[in-house]
Amino acid sequence: MNENNPKKILVAEDDELYGKVYLNKLTKEGYQVFLVLNGKEAIEVAKRERPDLILMDIIMPVMDGFTALKEIKSDPATQNLRVLIMSNLSQDADISKAKEMGAEDYFVKSNISISEFIEKINSMLR
Repeated sequence: MNENNPKKILVAEDDELYGKVYLNKLTKEGYQVFLVLNGKEAIEVAKRERPDLILMDIIMPVMDGFTALKEIKSDPATQNLRVLIMSNLSQDADISKAKEMGAEDYFVKSNISISEFIEKINSMLR
């Protein structure tokens, strides 16, 4: 990875513990990480920073991940950004909905270890 120009990852996660873990692990991997606590902030940072990848939780205050995903994918300025959903919602309907709305992938947080998750992100951004 080019240290002078690190890839940017936007993490939209309202759970402080998960947020800090993602922030610390991804920063150690050499990424520039932006952490926001709701979907509204995610949209604002996505427009401003144009991250290489957005990690989006679904259940968040102010604006949920589905609404934020819809806005990001419907705005010509952000529609091509890659969005990965990471949620504890594990219903097939939620997973299908997210993918139909343009999410590249969907992870159930409780079903994947943080190291597996980081490996997936690294392989997506190589």
